[in-house]
Amino acid sequence: MIGEVTIRDVAAVRLAAIAHRGAYEDLEAAFGRLVNVFEEGLLWRHVLGAAAIGYDNPRVTPVDKLRSDACFIVSEGCPIVAPLREIHYPEGRYAVLEVTGSYRQLPQAYAKLGDEWYPASGETHRGLVAYEVYLNNPEEVPERELRTEIRLPLT
Repeated sequence: MIGEVTIRDVAAVRLAAIAHRGAYEDLEAAFGRLVNVFEEGLLWRHVLGAAAIGYDNPRVTPVDKLRSDACFIVSEGCPIVAPLREIHYPEGRYAVLEVTGSYRQLPQAYAKLGDEWYPASGETHRGLVAYEVYLNNPEEVPERELRTEIRLPLT
């Protein structure tokens, strides 16, 4: 189920990211690499959640050129070293769209946010791409109970 877009204040997030190139559906491999880095570095105590960023529109960008990041939301004390990259999203106003259920709904949700809601909203984005936050873990809940927020930074 794709919910309605709401505008709300969101706290700043610090992300530890690992790059992925290719289909967004294949981001799981990048998450596997991210998990390995955190296991090897004994960094799990710093993880506050999981997120992802997709930089390109899959409707116009060839699949092999799609760029994305698999991310953990981390505490300020988390060391971020190669192959990780540090990304910050500032606190402030965000358009937020919650999706309940399969991750296969995410392309439709992004279309709803970016193609339908945003052009009619009168809002201005901050020049940062939207990111998604996974509110629960697919290893712990059935697919129908997965919850994902897509957050678009606004001015």
